[in-house]
This record gives sequence, structure tokens and C-alpha cells, in this order.
Amino acid sequence: MKGVAIVSTKGGVGKTTLSHLLALGGAWKNVPSYLMHTDDRAPIAVNGRPYAYYDARDPQTLSTLMSAIVNDDGLCIIDSGGNRPDFDRWIADSVDLVLIPVTPDPEAVDLALEHMTRLSNYRSHNIRFVLNTVSSNKHEKLRDSAEYFNLLPSELIIGEIGRVAAVKRLRETDKTPFVTPPTNVNNLSRKFYNIVSDALQSISND
Repeated sequence: MKGVAIVSTKGGVGKTTLSHLLALGGAWKNVPSYLMHTDDRAPIAVNGRPYAYYDARDPQTLSTLMSAIVNDDGLCIIDSGGNRPDFDRWIADSVDLVLIPVTPDPEAVDLALEHMTRLSNYRSHNIRFVLNTVSSNKHEKLRDSAEYFNLLPSELIIGEIGRVAAVKRLRETDKTPFVTPPTNVNNLSRKFYNIVSDALQSISND
């Protein structure tokens, strides 16, 4: 079992969306995926999704769930947000990879760098950035890179996720049995899974 925490102290950078996207990508790759909701907000209701989804806001529940699946061949994804130093310490000790999503926004970049420093102080070594909501427009992408993303350590950026409006459905409650998302969302989920899988493999080889 590999553990991946998707964390940020800034709201709106895509932690929950990316967590569900990664779990979906794992499912489409036939990898058992377990998504642990630890954010302060109430978890959504899921109905028939191809991955497991747990309310793990209680630290004891999270520890129990992870202990139960630790020997499974799959992926444990922790959706975490907020300014919680104690939880950051736990993450530093407990997961294989910490992902910090960054959007093209000056505050997002500043807070991502601050969070990286804090996690590093807790001896979390495998911290990486994923660029989120990257524009498909060439000129806008170049501008965002020059003004924002170039401020991040390039060796710690593992990939980018483009803007796909329909991906927001993954963080919405399922009012009916889960319907397979549009092709562009499914393709994006597989892409994101491959990005994370490659990062985990690189870490294992170090």
C-alpha cells in the first residue's frame, strides 16, 4: 500500500478534486484506491463510485482505517486541508508522498512554499508540487509560468493538470448512482494517476 497526502493551507487549489481524480484514475487502472476524507468540511455522499471513500476526520478513525489496509496492494489517498500542524507531523511520518497543489496565483505559490518548509521541518522528505488548473492557452500558460510557477523549485514539480470544467462533478454529492464521467475527465484521471505513480516509483528508486 502506498500513501499519498494531498495537502494545502489554501482553499480553492483543488485538494479535494485532485484526491477524487487520483482515486478515479487508480480505479480505471485496476488499482484498489481508498480515499480518506480528513478535511474539516463534511464528506460528500458517494453512490457506487469505483473507489472506496471514508469519513476519516477523526484521527483515530484514520489510523484504524490505514492499519486495516496497510498490507493491501493499492493506493491510500488522504485529502487534507487547513492549518493543522499536528496533522502535518502525522503526515510527515505516515505517507510515501506529499503533494501540494498550486494554482497560478501569488498567494497559492507563497502558501505552498511556506507549507513545504513546515513539512520539511517535520522531516517530510518526499514533498512534491503539482500545478493545477493550468491554461491550455499558450500565451497565458507562459505568463503564469513566468509570474508564478517559476517561483517553485522545478525539481519538485511532478506534473500539471489542465483546466477541465467537468472535473468539479467529482466533488459533488451523488444524488443518483454514480455515472461514468465524461471522457476528458477519465483521461485526466489516468494522466494524474500516471504522474503520481511515476513520482512514487522515482522515490522508491532513490
